[in-house]
Amino acid sequence: MPIRAYCTICSDFFDHSKDVAAIHCGHTFHYVCLLQWFQSAPTKTCPQCRKQVSTRHIINKLFFDIAAEDEGSATDPEIILHTCAPVILQKQLQYLESQHRESESAKEEAKRLRIKMKTYESLHVVLQGQRAEVEAMISDMGVGQSAVEQLSIYCISLKKEYENLKGGLKSSNEMCEKLKRDVFSSNNKLQKTIAEKNKLTEDMKSLQNDLTNADKEVTSLKKKVEILQKTLSTPTRTNEAISRLVLESPAPLELKPPRLHPPIDSQDIDLNLTFDINTPEQVEKRSIPMPMKKMRLELTELVPYLSIIFKPNTHLHLLLSTLRSMCFPHFVRTGYDGFGGRTKFIQPSPLAEMRPHVIKAKRKKVSRPVASKLAPNLTTLDGFLE
Repeated sequence: MPIRAYCTICSDFFDHSKDVAAIHCGHTFHYVCLLQWFQSAPTKTCPQCRKQVSTRHIINKLFFDIAAEDEGSATDPEIILHTCAPVILQKQLQYLESQHRESESAKEEAKRLRIKMKTYESLHVVLQGQRAEVEAMISDMGVGQSAVEQLSIYCISLKKEYENLKGGLKSSNEMCEKLKRDVFSSNNKLQKTIAEKNKLTEDMKSLQNDLTNADKEVTSLKKKVEILQKTLSTPTRTNEAISRLVLESPAPLELKPPRLHPPIDSQDIDLNLTFDINTPEQVEKRSIPMPMKKMRLELTELVPYLSIIFKPNTHLHLLLSTLRSMCFPHFVRTGYDGFGGRTKFIQPSPLAEMRPHVIKAKRKKVSRPVASKLAPNLTTLDGFLE
């Protein structure tokens, strides 16, 4: 009879068929279970309290003195039921799980059989509908081996035709799917084409507007250039610089080149005439510096004219610097290099400004008699080289 204690490793009761062992912490197990535990565990610890133990501290065999129990207590149904309840529940659970699996498989099988039965029912309806024709065909063919062979050949030919029709149906379905995909891709391309067309239409409208604005701007620029040409009629130094810029600029192509104006006193000069004049006193020539304030005023006067020709977003600053380099010779000048581009070069200052001033001795005045009337036989330079 088993003892009312069990091994925590295998969850089985202690009985006399297996040896019971104990360790120094006081817990008891089956000896075989304890050895297997020590062999499989990474560290040798008690399976219940996890204390460190070793195989030397194992008590191999324990003996228990069990008192005899009354027959009534041994056969008490409540005790037996309480003892067997876990086992009974486990068995019932296993049985229910197996029954559940069988029921699931039976449901799947019933579903397949229903589908198959529906197919057979439709086939049965077809066969029953053609039964009279089949019987008439069999009676026409007659009875015998030749009739059976002829009927077999007919059935085989029908089967082949059925297979051919089945293949044709499959190819038709594939073709239908392919056509659906082609229609879908064609619709997508159509949508993209429509979107591109709308975009191109908008771009064309914007370009037309830009072209109209450009024509208006060209017309206004032509008018401004005409106004500027009229303002450049006076040949001053500033206006000459403006004329040069206007003519050398690639923008005003329709401007005419400037022409030389006739002198104010347009009288003929006789180069053969000679005059007796006093020799003037030699005076050292000095370079007259350009008044910077006046030039700045002239440059400021150029700004309205340049703003008429060029837009505010063009290189107006570069043009002003070019004018400044033209007006002030000691600046770095920027001009055209003759090959369609621009170049910079340094304009040297006059030598009179660079050399130191040297005081020279004054010459004596030489007075000559002033003739009141020109001598008729005065020598000329005509026969000097003869």
